[in-house]
Amino acid sequence: MDAADIAQIEIEREQERQLANLKQEDIQESLDCIECGTDIPEERRKAVKTNLCIGCAELQEIQRRQFRR
Repeated sequence: MDAADIAQIEIEREQERQLANLKQEDIQESLDCIECGTDIPEERRKAVKTNLCIGCAELQEIQRRQFRR
């Protein structure tokens, strides 16, 4: 890898971070998980703007990682 490759990788990572931040703002909070319907604990709702329970959020992240490759 040369300097141009390294720079391109860093640019792509920054773009991914920016897109993730934009997507985060569009989430409408919910008391129940939109995927499985289970209650989202109050502590999680306070800590993270989310509409997914922790299990579904973890599954979504695993799927996201697999599609990046």
